[in-house]
Amino acid sequence: MNREVPARTFMRANFFPGLQAGPAYWNSIEDYRFAKEGLYNRLFHGFGVVPGYLDSLQVQAEKTRGGLLTLLVSPGLAIDGEGRPLFLYEPQALVLDLKKFKPPCLVYLLIRYEEKFEEFFRNAENPDLEGYRKRLETARLSVAGEIREPDLELELARIRLEEDGEGLIGEIGNTGDFCDPGPNRLDYRFVPWAGRVKRGVSVYLARFLAELLEQSRSLGASGSEALPLASLRGMQTTALTAKMIVQSCGIFFDDIVHLLRPLFDLDHHILFEIAEYERGHEEGGRQWTTKNSYEAARAAMYDFGERLKSYSGSYEEVHWLLKAHEAVIRGLRQVLITKEVSGEDIRYLSYSMPHILLFGEERYTLVDSVDLGSSESVEAHQVAFREAAHPSTATEAFFYPDGTLVRDTVRRWVGGAMSLRLRNLVRGRRLLLIRRTDIYRGNYSIEVSLDGKPLRVLSVDGSDTKRRWRNLFVAFDEADVGASSCEVGFSIGGKGRDNSGSLWAYQVL
Repeated sequence: MNREVPARTFMRANFFPGLQAGPAYWNSIEDYRFAKEGLYNRLFHGFGVVPGYLDSLQVQAEKTRGGLLTLLVSPGLAIDGEGRPLFLYEPQALVLDLKKFKPPCLVYLLIRYEEKFEEFFRNAENPDLEGYRKRLETARLSVAGEIREPDLELELARIRLEEDGEGLIGEIGNTGDFCDPGPNRLDYRFVPWAGRVKRGVSVYLARFLAELLEQSRSLGASGSEALPLASLRGMQTTALTAKMIVQSCGIFFDDIVHLLRPLFDLDHHILFEIAEYERGHEEGGRQWTTKNSYEAARAAMYDFGERLKSYSGSYEEVHWLLKAHEAVIRGLRQVLITKEVSGEDIRYLSYSMPHILLFGEERYTLVDSVDLGSSESVEAHQVAFREAAHPSTATEAFFYPDGTLVRDTVRRWVGGAMSLRLRNLVRGRRLLLIRRTDIYRGNYSIEVSLDGKPLRVLSVDGSDTKRRWRNLFVAFDEADVGASSCEVGFSIGGKGRDNSGSLWAYQVL
């Protein structure tokens, strides 16, 4: 079917004193307007049935009295290949005359543009001045065995006629299965549809929506590293797809709610899967659902759902829907991902180290940890002492400066070094190594080596005899991490004293 727009010179009428404007001149003005309308329709709406106008030319099969097979076409509008509007103002019935066709065969219900002259003006004194004052833009329906003029005839439905064992076609039925309607059933699979203009989305709203979807995608990616939940991966994929649609294809205002409904479903799933995960991993305690941010996210999720139920399409409602989802994302981020921490913040983290740390401007993921109270962990990480005197192990319960009491196993030694081997590293990625330390006797320095290379100094500044826990850390550059397993050494020198609690290794992934 030829969809090219033919070249045409458009000239508008120009009036001036003395112009003799007869019927031909006035009709040329109407032809100009009609041709411009056709060009606009071809370029911006295309070819096919216009969705959502009246009843969209829907076709239904009915069996009337006398056994006639009747097709009932509802009112609507279509646009043909020349951009002309095909209006059907009232429902129209069309009898399917089986005598004209030889089954098995395909028949097509077609619509095409038609004009009818209306409102005849009669001039009894001068018949030469008589004529029709209006041309009605309408359409004509027909049933044919083929589509002879594809640009002018538009298909509304087709039927594959097949006779039964007695050589009869008892009825024409409505569609049961769109993908496989079967014989003697209305088939809508090949009906063309034109595009319909809807309310647009401002650049400001589109930008905010893209940013919110990026936050949702980021939460799904980061959160799934903290908790292995399918719904978080679903959030990542869904938000990424929605963002691509917004930024590449563009959306109409009425489409926004369709992007938000799956996000609400995922918000709901994530919150309840977090609770289910906790119940299935009781040994880890209630690390997430007891946080205030979890309750805030859940309250926002319920608000999100209620607003979706009552949504009627206003701009104000879209604003509150977006804000509700934003509140869910913000709460979930605070639940699953630690807020951004500085070096000073790390020193005082008294709760269990999170899976994700936002440090500086980058996101660090926990890749390994060493529990010095676990023989399996000690053996797996090859914890050892070199040239150290009086190594000992003790389980201690000390306070952090915030008053939190934490129990941990501590290894102590005098002089020499403690070494261990980190695992699960990614070569060429920055490494952040955090060590819990008792600073009862502080004010000393530790040389930290990586694979035998003395690279960093860990300073134990100050001492505290009451609130003794601190988290000390060192950071290694990409070039320092040359393998997936590296040996770390903590050297205190000749006679100094050092101690170490649990250790955590984070990398930028």
